[in-house]
Amino acid sequence: MTPRRTAAVVVTWQGGTVTDRCVASLLASDAPPDAVWVVDNASGAAERARLAARWGGTPAVRLLFLDDNRQFAGGMNAGAAAALAAGAERILFLNNDTVLAPDALRLLGAALDAAPDAGIAGPLVRDLAAPARVLSAGERHSLPLLCIPRTLLRPRRTTGGPHAVDGIMGCAMLVTRACYQAVGGYAEDIAVYYEDVDFCLAARGRGFRLLLVPAASVLHDGLRGFAAGLTPWAAYLKARNPWLLLRRRGTPATWVAFVPTYAAMLAASAALYALRGERAVVRALGRGARAGVRIALGGTPEPVAAPERA
Repeated sequence: MTPRRTAAVVVTWQGGTVTDRCVASLLASDAPPDAVWVVDNASGAAERARLAARWGGTPAVRLLFLDDNRQFAGGMNAGAAAALAAGAERILFLNNDTVLAPDALRLLGAALDAAPDAGIAGPLVRDLAAPARVLSAGERHSLPLLCIPRTLLRPRRTTGGPHAVDGIMGCAMLVTRACYQAVGGYAEDIAVYYEDVDFCLAARGRGFRLLLVPAASVLHDGLRGFAAGLTPWAAYLKARNPWLLLRRRGTPATWVAFVPTYAAMLAASAALYALRGERAVVRALGRGARAGVRIALGGTPEPVAAPERA
């Protein structure tokens, strides 16, 4: 079989050597991508100059400097548009704080080759600080249980061959051109947090299977949940964005089940951070909940600020 032309897209904002580490792992793959698109989300002049000096002379690396911070979803869409225009048939979407195993891209591609109805393949996600710890072996995406900690719902199978799952963690997904175009890209109103859930739900809704490939792995740094230590910026978005997802994908029955679950999780999170004395996080959760309800009732999502302004 003729190898599929594959591109990688890495979105970065003030990423520094963390982004360099991710790009280097891609270039060290035993079947490296034809191009690595590094999408800079309006970093400062010093970081842009650093990226240009570090990667500007590397033939496989393409630097795409955006004039505004489009967050994760917008940055990925910008990189995907450039990659597809250059002829990519598959796109590996990566967080910049990941490190890809040398054989991961080859194994993900082989899984898609063997399953023509599959649109997404993903690896085991392991903790960069403790690689024996598996963070995700695929995801279970359920709109009524959207706010239940994902660690309680995730599949546990970490061995065997590629197999179908409901969702793939968004830090590392190999997506076919047909799947990306059918979905229409990432939802830019969601921006960051839950954008991967929306993408996977849309892919499944359009008839594409999602495959978890246990033999492939990626190391991921900085994974945090509601209880692990949210910043106010992340707390706002994690409280707001489930409502956007419900508005896009939910049914009346979904709403009935979602609302009490969401209320319970939000109250528990607010109580936890209040006990920790982190009042800014508690306030951000409240702002996010109010913004989400307004959106669910037909309001227009406001643009998401860059992290330092949240």
